[in-house]
Amino acid sequence: MHNLKVCVDIGGTKIIFAVLDDKLKIKKSIYIPTPLNLNELLNVLNVNLSALKNEVSVANIGLAGRVDKKGKVILCPNLPLNGINLKKLVKRYFKEVHIDNDANCFALYHMFRGRLKNSKNAMALVWGTGVGGAIITNGILYRGRGLAAELGHMKALTEPGKDIESLVGGKRLKETYGHSGSELYELAKRGDVSAINSFMAIGQIFGRYLASLMNALDPELIVLGGSFVNSWEFIKTAVEKAIKTESLRGNLRISISSGRFYVIKGCYFLDEYEKHNNKL
Repeated sequence: MHNLKVCVDIGGTKIIFAVLDDKLKIKKSIYIPTPLNLNELLNVLNVNLSALKNEVSVANIGLAGRVDKKGKVILCPNLPLNGINLKKLVKRYFKEVHIDNDANCFALYHMFRGRLKNSKNAMALVWGTGVGGAIITNGILYRGRGLAAELGHMKALTEPGKDIESLVGGKRLKETYGHSGSELYELAKRGDVSAINSFMAIGQIFGRYLASLMNALDPELIVLGGSFVNSWEFIKTAVEKAIKTESLRGNLRISISSGRFYVIKGCYFLDEYEKHNNKL
């Protein structure tokens, strides 16, 4: 039946349960706001995974966090899942389970079907509620000892105690700039000078961040996704200026990935990637 798989995106603001075929067509989907209470969150996972258990035998999960080789959550900054063996939970309903970071799943989509197919050394960033990242080196996702590529948690040297996510992640914008990201976007579209200036300030910070990543990793290409790409027209100039002045190369190929469901679609390839590359 076209190699159907259950794919789940467990994010900080929403959870998407979906059944995909090998053409990456979503045959069925369930969209639920992410509960922040652990019991409610586990209940949502159990109820919806149980409802899909008769669909297929493979479940691939993208998580806004990190799991160890046994499937235990070892880092999940925006969800109360630390210490939970997520793989064990999902195995109640599916014979084969694979779990990875959501930014890695985003990268996998582009490695298999998207803009990273011909890139050996590249990066993928998902800039939305937070900042997630994936590093591809010699065509393989780089993992370090298990927590590599937590690029949103690179520290801001000028502001001790803060990281890039706390400076330009979506969840922090209102307290810093007085508006959410979507509100700033709507104001900027109407020509609001304050909103446009806010985006320029955000772009300058983000551009200096990209310059640091470039100096460390020298990627061929960075694919950028997430809700902030909707506002790229107001951010781009400041980002490019910062890269030109702060990076050693002075320029960077940035590919904007503005479509939807790329994490879910990348989840589809998790089992194939793990089998080809042995294991996480």
